[in-house]
Parts: sequence; structure tokens; C-alpha cells
Amino acid sequence: GKLKYCHCVALETLRLHPPVTNDPRYAVNRDTLPDGSKVPAGAGIEEDVWGLDALEFKPERFLDEKEPSPFKYPVFHAGPRMCLGRPLALMNMKLAMSILVTSFKFHDQSMHSGEYTWTLVESMKGGFKVHVEKN
Repeated sequence: GKLKYCHCVALETLRLHPPVTNDPRYAVNRDTLPDGSKVPAGAGIEEDVWGLDALEFKPERFLDEKEPSPFKYPVFHAGPRMCLGRPLALMNMKLAMSILVTSFKFHDQSMHSGEYTWTLVESMKGGFKVHVEKN
């Protein structure tokens, strides 16, 4: 409970940059999710579900929610095929962030464009060169 904003940062990072990218999800027909969320036909995980600021990094969007519905937030899938490692993955992300961000400064050396190499698991195109210095 004490790392709430850190948890929100982890959720938002995974929402914008899911590790398994070639698993598209969109609504074929108009639908209502188990949590009551309305989903229009053709909706994906962007503006139709997250609003006009869907492509912006805004961890605050998760601050007032207990946990997002797995049907609205399919990073770890939903239903009977939900990832059992979800709690461990989020805990590891928060642990790494809390140690690294408080101990080091990170600088993008190459002004990376943010492009990815599209494979089953997302990776930065050409790598991501970072200069690291101790705080």
C-alpha cells in the first residue's frame, strides 16, 4: 500500500508498452464488460477505452481505482487464462523502480525515437543506450 504511485507507474508503463505486443485485442461487436464498462464495436485499448489522452503517460489514471478490470486492462489477460505471475511481475517492477530511481540517474545517450523491433516480445529498435550515474 505505501508504493501506490509506483504501482500506478508500473500499470501505466505496461498499458502503453505491453511486453507481448502481437496479441491484438479489439471488440468485434458492441459489448458490456463484466465490470459494466461499455465497449463500442471496433474498440481497442486506446481512445475508445482510455479516453482522448490514451497515448499520454498518465499514472494518475489508476490512482482512484482499486485495480483495473482485467477485461479493460488486458496486459495480463483475463478470465481463466489470466497470468498467474501478475502479482510477482508487478512487485518486481516496483522493487526495481524503488531501488534504481532513488539510487541512480539515467540519461538517454542516443535520443532514442521510441521505436520497437516488432517481435513476439517487444524490444527497443537498435537497443537503448543509457548513461547511468550514481546519485
